[in-house]
Amino acid sequence: MVRLHSQGSAWFERDGEGALATRPHPGRSLADPVAAGRQQRQRAWRAQQAAGIELIGVADVGWGDRVLAHSYLVGQVAGGEALEEASQVRQARAPWFSGELTYRIPEFSRDQAFALGWDQLFVEVAEARALGLAVKPAILGPLSYLWLGQALDSAFDRLELLERLLPVYGEIFARLAAQGVEWVHIDEPLLSLELPLAWRTAFERAYNLLQREPLKKLLAVRGGELSDNLGLATGLPVEGLHVDWPTTVQAQQGLLDRLPAYKTLSLGLIEQHDADTRAGERRLQFARQAGERLKERLWLAPDQAWSTTAEAAFGELVRAARTAAEAKPAVAGNEDRSWSAIEAALAKLGAQAGLASH
Repeated sequence: MVRLHSQGSAWFERDGEGALATRPHPGRSLADPVAAGRQQRQRAWRAQQAAGIELIGVADVGWGDRVLAHSYLVGQVAGGEALEEASQVRQARAPWFSGELTYRIPEFSRDQAFALGWDQLFVEVAEARALGLAVKPAILGPLSYLWLGQALDSAFDRLELLERLLPVYGEIFARLAAQGVEWVHIDEPLLSLELPLAWRTAFERAYNLLQREPLKKLLAVRGGELSDNLGLATGLPVEGLHVDWPTTVQAQQGLLDRLPAYKTLSLGLIEQHDADTRAGERRLQFARQAGERLKERLWLAPDQAWSTTAEAAFGELVRAARTAAEAKPAVAGNEDRSWSAIEAALAKLGAQAGLASH
């Protein structure tokens, strides 16, 4: 059956933990934002569960700055109480790949070292599993993380740090596997950009190394289309690929045609304001096509905004995809034929008439 999962809680990050983690609170103890964050997370998870989500997104928020949280996770920023440090940092910030969010720019030195650091990721996974939830933790991918940073020495290429960073990902995956996690969501929005050859090659090298590590990996490209990187993304040795809902027939067909037969495809609904009244029907048609072709290898995720309109649209797509996935397969040899039973019968009659005339 088509599986439903969460691609994150953008409203939660915007209105919840972000305000707690990145602004100073004079007179407030560290326990206050920690407790408030726990309550907000659990409300968000329960809301997703009530909406029918089967695999809950965990650790997708990052206390208001996913990149800074990741810097703590991989030890790029040294120890201490992460929340207190985050509220005091005034380092340069930049806009995320898409949207209004900003992040603290990681600064890499030539002798940069990485080590497993902040435990918040594992704490949140433990919280969710204690509530009986099936979880899919989200982390920032190694290439996108390095891309978002800057080298302190202009003569130094931050891509050289990849070999030092990857072992930490192996430790993260091993620890999550020990917590009972099956899937990990790896965000690589970098794949929506036109990439230099060195970075494209680095993707292949990195994910060939990471495939040896435990956990099934869902490579996610959100906030943009794959375009020139479609072949690269579909060919990487991961178990699943997540993309925003393709908007054109060409992109839809390219995605289905290039996806390997073993790989899961996850489609994330994004809020769209279409002047074209037929756009909704085209989305439904693609949901049916993907469901029919992929069956249980198709995952669907609702819009992060969780608006009533988006939820209704998502429900319609889910029903269409599941109906198509559960339909009996076409008769062998006729999979690509659009003939109805009547058309087939007429064709048979025409052939008989031709034989009788000889």
